[in-house]
Amino acid sequence: MFKGMRLFKKLTAIPYLLVIVALLMPLANVSCADDVIAEPNLYELASGLDLRQELKQPALGILEKMETGNPSAMEKFRQTMPHFPQMEPVPFLYVILAGAVIAGLFALITPLGSIAMGMLTMVSLWFFLSKLAQINSAMGMSLLKVEPGIGIHAASFMILIGTAMNLATIIRPIVEEIKAKRAAKKKQ
Repeated sequence: MFKGMRLFKKLTAIPYLLVIVALLMPLANVSCADDVIAEPNLYELASGLDLRQELKQPALGILEKMETGNPSAMEKFRQTMPHFPQMEPVPFLYVILAGAVIAGLFALITPLGSIAMGMLTMVSLWFFLSKLAQINSAMGMSLLKVEPGIGIHAASFMILIGTAMNLATIIRPIVEEIKAKRAAKKKQ
């Protein structure tokens, strides 16, 4: 492998590590009637989220009114989320972060392993987001909508860039070998 390719292989780890930064941005947008009322990032969801602090108006006002004036509605929410309005921590999300780091480390060792870990990380992120939407549906709040946030899009984009770089790392030596064989045949 020539020197430029070794440097490129080392640079391949960067997009995977940028996933960690991308997930500081909102993972999901929770909206009610086209007004975004919450934008939690992965780290907030992983450590547990207090909806009293995360929700924006008018949803925060509605939650406060429910807590004081309609305890039966709070009990309905607690059937799905036992500590509502406190969301339980989701430690699985730290595994997703570990997957991004491992994909970055594998980029230095084995491009195929890096691609596999990167894809698993991306699929896990989108799977988690779909589960958030299912939890929202199970709570019976048809006005609330959970949509992908900028963080999940940025993380997916970084993973796809890392995957493309890994593929280039795999394909480039094959192309060079084919060119060398053709040049050897022409000399004969």
